[in-house]
Amino acid sequence: MIRQQSIITGIVQGVGFRPFVFRLATELSLTGWVRNTPAGVELELQGGEEQLAAFSCRLQSELPPLAVISSLDSSDIPIIDEETGFVILASSDGRREPQIAPDSALCADCLRELCDPADRRFQHPFITCTNCGPRWTIVTGIPYDRPLTTMAGFPLCPECEEEYSNPLDRRFHAQPIACPACGPQLSLIPPHADPLGQAIVLLQQGKIVAVKGLGGYHLAVDACNDQAVARLRQRKKRDEKPFAVMVPDLATARQLADLSEMEERLLAGAEAPVVIVRSRADSPVSGLVAPGSRWIGLMLAYTPLHQLLFADTTLKALVMTSANASDEPMIADDQEAQKKLSGIADAILTHNRPIQVRTDDSVLRVFQGRPLFYRRSRGYVPRPVLLPFESGTILAVGAELKNTVCLTRSRQAFLSQHIGDLKNEATLDTFRQTIGHLSTIMEIRPEWVVCDQHPDYLSTRYAEELGLPLVRVQHHHAHLASCMAENGLDGDLIGVIFDGTGLGDDGTVWGGEFLVGGYSAVQRAGHLKQVRLPGGDVAAREPWRMAAAWLWESLGDAVWQLPGMPILSATERQLLEAMLERGIHAPFTSSAGRLFDAVAFLTGAATRNSFDGQAGMALEALAETAATTDLLPYQLQPGRPFQLDPLPMLLGLLQRLQTGEPVASLAWAFHASLAMAVVDGCALIRKETGLDRVVLSGGVFQNRLLTELVYTFLAKSHFSVFIHRLVPPNDGGIALGQAAIAAQTGP
Repeated sequence: MIRQQSIITGIVQGVGFRPFVFRLATELSLTGWVRNTPAGVELELQGGEEQLAAFSCRLQSELPPLAVISSLDSSDIPIIDEETGFVILASSDGRREPQIAPDSALCADCLRELCDPADRRFQHPFITCTNCGPRWTIVTGIPYDRPLTTMAGFPLCPECEEEYSNPLDRRFHAQPIACPACGPQLSLIPPHADPLGQAIVLLQQGKIVAVKGLGGYHLAVDACNDQAVARLRQRKKRDEKPFAVMVPDLATARQLADLSEMEERLLAGAEAPVVIVRSRADSPVSGLVAPGSRWIGLMLAYTPLHQLLFADTTLKALVMTSANASDEPMIADDQEAQKKLSGIADAILTHNRPIQVRTDDSVLRVFQGRPLFYRRSRGYVPRPVLLPFESGTILAVGAELKNTVCLTRSRQAFLSQHIGDLKNEATLDTFRQTIGHLSTIMEIRPEWVVCDQHPDYLSTRYAEELGLPLVRVQHHHAHLASCMAENGLDGDLIGVIFDGTGLGDDGTVWGGEFLVGGYSAVQRAGHLKQVRLPGGDVAAREPWRMAAAWLWESLGDAVWQLPGMPILSATERQLLEAMLERGIHAPFTSSAGRLFDAVAFLTGAATRNSFDGQAGMALEALAETAATTDLLPYQLQPGRPFQLDPLPMLLGLLQRLQTGEPVASLAWAFHASLAMAVVDGCALIRKETGLDRVVLSGGVFQNRLLTELVYTFLAKSHFSVFIHRLVPPNDGGIALGQAAIAAQTGP
């Protein structure tokens, strides 16, 4: 007979972990007890050696879907002779280190009950259990109990109360549970006796319906109806940015896209993200969903309400895009939805369960058989990222675009859900609310704050007003540190940081950087050659400006005759030439993102950026249709820092265009040439420093083709290459890097 005490940390509260332990111990005839503690879960088990070994094995292999074990420490203790059973004890007191589970997709058991006419929760839009449903979006405080969720206003009926109190029941201590008798109710605006049925009728008629989900409202239309999708684009004022598409199951997803095994696993997982997958040629989805793209953002219906929209209907796929005005956060408030969506949606399908935390869908794609995040949000937040060192309590307020914030405690970094671009008061309000909620729920009171060094970012101004010790971090240093932290790296290494913009140490706009260093400090070892940014921010929206900036000095007036170049008046030309010659409203930039814009324009892949990264995405899509071809020339100019001059690439591209070479082949050649130039730059650094580890970060590395080529070429040159897997390479991961740097350097 053996008795063991175990301390378990991780996401082990509010996810059915204690009843799971209870059932497992009872099946194996073990005695003892289990209870929640401030740090996680504590349990004592007593039984034979074989029974305890079986428990240990099944604890890991049969873990509840939402549970995550971060650590498990066990030790032998004296046996208790008179013990006869296994019980769940009340929680212990003490210092809290709470971890709340993310929201989770509808589980198979609840889906089966939802579709069973004999079940008392048949077609109940809010069916849930300990293994699925809302968590993060409904919690208002801690401890995580029903009174501190937005379900507090829905007292349990006797039948639900019995399930909630029974350790052997799947709904034991499942805070969001309810049934048609005691749970939230659907309603439709304008009112209708059958809200769900009428919403389905409207969708089948090609109407736009706003649907209240877990973390906010979506706008939904029939994704196979060209006119419906066009109407949504017109009303939402979203010309070309791709829409996400929702389908009821994997079988339908396979009809729309060619799916790999990993893509199917991600789609069907508890996190239920939007997965960017390759569309089938015979897909019935409207081409207006993702204009000019072979890729589509696909997700499965992850709530019971979403599932019911497809039940017994002809609907195969629905556009399901965040409901918000341009540049504003996702709408989560009911009154705000009625006010702001009345001119967009033909009807609003809503309910009376409040949303505490607005949370967008997560977006990722598969790269080298593993996930690569574009947006880390619903389903993953607030799951912590484990830091490779102790951090103290830090608030990192992130960047201006694709903002997230990060709070640290011990070795845990809690990255918030996607907040958005901090360019207006509405998003700034969400930013403040997110910091307040995350710090309250995690019980973290930061000792200092860290921000970007750009003085005009709204996040920077917020950090300055807190009155805490302040650390300012250069943008691309934060990118490097973010990739280092999630990969558990330390020491010095090479960072290749390619993005659209970030304030450099010299006051210019950086974005094509070769850095050397680590958390404490970095040096700029090399960069893309700087070029003027004519018109400032407007150049990011009009790719022809960057083509002109790169080529004007070499081509002179002939640059204005390039195909696709807008017809400019003499005055407009003089103004642009003044910008390029004297830098009037044209700062220097080394941005890789703007280089992609120039090449996209020259190849005809894109003439504008109506959304961030549009031209680069179009260029990547064009290149993926091509066979391999000869590389374009480039030049590495020696110095400290060295400069990578892509002008020979652009001139060579123009020459080969004139010979009639397919633009797709030239688009591929640009990607491959830039990748090889990266290898040459890293080789130059290795020769001088001996460093052979490289991290790749920045929004440009969302480009699958470029990342694949850079990774492959570097690996063949015997570099160890690290990329992002847990947070996005874009500015959504900046806050993690800021926190990691501050933890190492202090205020």
